[in-house]
Amino acid sequence: MLRDLITRLTGRGSSSAADRLIEAARAARERGELDAASQALLKALELDPESLAARNELAVVLLALGRSDQALQLLRWVLKRAPDLAPAHTNCGIAWQNMGRPDEALAHFRRAAALEPDSASARNNLALCLRRLDRHDEAEPELRRALELSPGDVWTATNLATLLRELGRPLEARTLLEPHLARHPDAVDLRCALAAALQDLGDLDGARAHYDAALASQPDFGAARLGRGMLRLSCAEFGAGWDDYEGRYDSDETPRRGYPFPEWDGGGLAGRSVLVYAEQGLGDEIMFANCLPDVIAEAGRVTIECDPRLASLFARSFPRAAVFGVPRTEAHAWLDHAGTIEVQVAAGSLPRRYRRAAQDFPRHSGYLHPDAERVRHYRERLAALGPGRKVGLAWRGGLVRTRRAVRSVEPEQLAPLLARTDLQFVSLQHGEVDQDLARMRSAAGRAPVHWPEVPANPDDAAALMVALDATITICSSVVHLGGAVGARVLAMVPATPEWRYLRSGDRLPWYPSVELVRQSRLGDWVTVIERVAQRV
Repeated sequence: MLRDLITRLTGRGSSSAADRLIEAARAARERGELDAASQALLKALELDPESLAARNELAVVLLALGRSDQALQLLRWVLKRAPDLAPAHTNCGIAWQNMGRPDEALAHFRRAAALEPDSASARNNLALCLRRLDRHDEAEPELRRALELSPGDVWTATNLATLLRELGRPLEARTLLEPHLARHPDAVDLRCALAAALQDLGDLDGARAHYDAALASQPDFGAARLGRGMLRLSCAEFGAGWDDYEGRYDSDETPRRGYPFPEWDGGGLAGRSVLVYAEQGLGDEIMFANCLPDVIAEAGRVTIECDPRLASLFARSFPRAAVFGVPRTEAHAWLDHAGTIEVQVAAGSLPRRYRRAAQDFPRHSGYLHPDAERVRHYRERLAALGPGRKVGLAWRGGLVRTRRAVRSVEPEQLAPLLARTDLQFVSLQHGEVDQDLARMRSAAGRAPVHWPEVPANPDDAAALMVALDATITICSSVVHLGGAVGARVLAMVPATPEWRYLRSGDRLPWYPSVELVRQSRLGDWVTVIERVAQRV
């Protein structure tokens, strides 16, 4: 069929025939016929080797096929000859972004927006890249300008509402979305964004109704299934929640890692070799590792791929498994040393098999094991601080796009806690903390001791947390690490937490040693800190 089409299209002048082939290829791509599209474009380039349009369209096809590096080679050729071609800059941005290089992507998205200043699409692409870089303050005006340029655009409204939620402004998100949804009741993206905003506002029934409606309209819509899954998990509906959580692979949130082995279908693993590979953030890797003892007990051989920062901790904790710490951006060459692998499974899919009900979560005193020598080292170091119980402290959580505004405590708010002179505080806060520590000294006359090498190294942080008498923290990987090693943790939880912290209760099924101290209303850390100070 494609051969007949090419013959028919090339019966006239070569340039005209090449243009027709490009149009045919674009139509084939939009139908999902990527092989046919690429063949037509290669024929177009035979007819017109200098065609910029054919190369740009072929790059789009390669991007759809997941071959971003090859797409980038074509686009460089195009931009060398036409440096002001906005679509080529956009596609370059997409390629770099797909390759995990958002800084390089940003330059191209900025150039595309500068070349087409009235393009809502160009401003959306720029804003989404800025959001990925956690630069929400720059992304918001780009999206507001895009909405001015295209007031009824569903994509723009959804993107802006998502950004507002992440900035801790769910009421603004709901106000933006409701009139758009009234005009576009079949827009499942809008409906899911509104459901997420309602969750943040505490309206779980309203959120659930919107997720259900989205799935009734489009049963295979991954974002709705994932959103409903996280809502169900937050309500401790574990079986149905984990089933829905698999929808993350049909959404933009969690791309598959691309390992070449068959996916585990949930059947028996006795005598089989299985690869468990990492996904999502450091805290998620630690949390899902709760299931690794189950896999190791059942399977014949287990290979664990994890963040390099966790490799030594995991290797010590799971000595029967082969552990490889691998950066996400690295090629799969490490598989040459991994031995036989029959099936693979994402770490986040393990609870679907092993944690389907509350009683499936085992009581434990720690499933991760820090180095005993490091624990002794930190006990000696803590003793040198002087009298009083030693307490770890972390006060900022996550990134802007993971709702840092909602799950962080300002340094001055910790003054009543720091006033406890019978306690010696040690910082477990990751990242730059000098300004925060100075603000604490100004407000309370003292600040935690900060050993900067510790928060950056989970193995050291785990040893320190075991050596401490307790740790006080907001919702961050510190909760997961402390709970996984069985340390005493007091977690300060916002009124609308992430699903991992559930919607009610003072304990987590994952971590028996973690106690939750919840806000009664969003933003009220004063009462939470008072209660923590009484319990520590």
